[in-house]
Amino acid sequence: MRILFSYLLLSMAVCVVTPSYGQSTISNSPFDLTLSKGSWIASLPEYQMGTNSSGGSAFYDDQDQFGGIVRLDAVRRALGTRTSFEGNIFYAFAGSSSGGNVGDINFPNPADGSNLLRSGASPKFDSDVQHYGGDLVIRDTWRTRFGGLSAGVAYSLMAFDQDFELEDGSLRLFKEELDTDFQGGKVVTGWDGYLLGRASNLKLNVGIYDMDANYWATPSAVPANYSAELSKTTYTIETEFTTRDQFCGYDVGMTIGVTYFADMPTINHNVGSAATLGTDDAVTVSLMFDILLL
Repeated sequence: MRILFSYLLLSMAVCVVTPSYGQSTISNSPFDLTLSKGSWIASLPEYQMGTNSSGGSAFYDDQDQFGGIVRLDAVRRALGTRTSFEGNIFYAFAGSSSGGNVGDINFPNPADGSNLLRSGASPKFDSDVQHYGGDLVIRDTWRTRFGGLSAGVAYSLMAFDQDFELEDGSLRLFKEELDTDFQGGKVVTGWDGYLLGRASNLKLNVGIYDMDANYWATPSAVPANYSAELSKTTYTIETEFTTRDQFCGYDVGMTIGVTYFADMPTINHNVGSAATLGTDDAVTVSLMFDILLL
């Protein structure tokens, strides 16, 4: 997956430097390069492990995480045709932490499910996620009385790298890692036009992916040394709305995007047996400010 991501970067670079002679039916610009930065929210499957003296989870986090995102979009338009070639790469990050009340806790060792008891513990849980990837798109756009209507296909790859650290006060118990790769294709559709006098764009995409998840437990105070894998075919639905204007001579805009993941890996901590991987749905939301570089 990481090698394929490098190839995607190279392909976008070739797209940028290749001479262009074209324009689309919607824009007179043969090439656009847009930089976007903003906020990113990931609502991922909740994390829970063990129990405390009051019957709740010893370690728990709802995994609604807030962070940032940066994205680069390139569009190459072909002369005298409806066709455009597009590429984008992005990187997003987020993190969260939670703590519990001081007291007795027990939880299973991820390696074998053996029960572990800690008296007078001060449980603390920290997690973070890195999300990155990109698309290569070929799209046709038709001019209509309602604006430009477009459709196309895309090759897509992306990844979620999650880290979970469990601590008792200042003592680290163990660390878990969950790295998930998505590779597949999308059907992309869109509308270009003017809304309230501003140039606007609406996209709706549906993706089909091969999902591969890898899990590792790394020991510290707790001898948790274990790994597991999960593969599954899944789908995503994403929508994105952009509105643009000019500010101090620059073309700027604002983009809001929402992506639904039908399957996102979860860690199941089992008493009496090693940890297993399951799936649950997830949603990400982004709000970005855009500037046209070229």
